[in-house]
Amino acid sequence: MDEAIIKIKRFDGIKSRIQEYRLNVQDRTTIAEVLMQIHDTVDPTLSFRVQCRSAICGTCGVKINGEKDVLACKTKVKENLQNGEILIEPLSNMEVIKDLVVDHGEFLYKIKEVKGWFIPREDFQPVYPEDLQKFDKETDCILCGICYSVCPVFETDKNFGGPINFVKVFRFWKDKNDALKDERIVLAEKNRITSCVHCKYCSFSCPKQIPVEQDILQIEFYGKQKGIIKKEEGGFGFSTPFGF
Repeated sequence: MDEAIIKIKRFDGIKSRIQEYRLNVQDRTTIAEVLMQIHDTVDPTLSFRVQCRSAICGTCGVKINGEKDVLACKTKVKENLQNGEILIEPLSNMEVIKDLVVDHGEFLYKIKEVKGWFIPREDFQPVYPEDLQKFDKETDCILCGICYSVCPVFETDKNFGGPINFVKVFRFWKDKNDALKDERIVLAEKNRITSCVHCKYCSFSCPKQIPVEQDILQIEFYGKQKGIIKKEEGGFGFSTPFGF
C-alpha cells in the first residue's frame, strides 16, 4: 500500500479550486473507491456520482490528469499516478453543478431531438444474428457522456448534436424493424452531423469501444449519396463508405 496525493477540482457554484488529499492506495484501488473513501472518512462535502461500480450505469465519468476521460469505477489510481499524484476533474462540455457532478441534461435533451429510441414498424420482421451484428456495439452505449466531453466541435458549434446522438441514430437506423428508416438521417442532418471534424477522440475515449467516428462516417456517406445531406464543396474528404 502506497501513499498517493489525490488532487480534485472542486466547484461550489461560484468558484473553482484544487483541493489535495493524501491517501494510501493499493494496486487495485479505483478512482471511485478513492472518492468514496474521501467522502466517508475525510470530507463529506465532496460531491461526485457513483452508482453501479461495474461500468454499466455510466454515471461516474471524470477527467484525469487533464488528458484522459474515464469511468472512475474501472480506472485504477496507481496506474495513472504522475509523480505520486493524480488530478481528478469533472467532464468537459457540460455545466458543472458541484465538484465532479456535471449536468447531463444537455446531451440527453439532444438525444430527444433525434428520437434516440426504438420506434417499431407495424410489419415486424424476424431478426437474425447477422442483423444484430450491424449495430451490436452501439447497443453497448451507457450514456456516460465521455465522448461528449472530449469532442472539440462544441468549441465552435454549440448546436452540434454530439457523438452520443449519432451513435443512437446509427443504432436504430441499422435496425430493420425501426419505423423511421431514413428519417433518422434527416434528423442527423438537422443536428449538424457535418460539423464533425473526424478527430476520432470519441472512438479512442469510449469505455465500451464503440466505433463512434466510423458510425458518423457511414451516416454522412449514406446521407450524401441519397441527397439527404448536402455535399459540401471542398472539405476534408472524410465521407468514405465504411461498412457498406
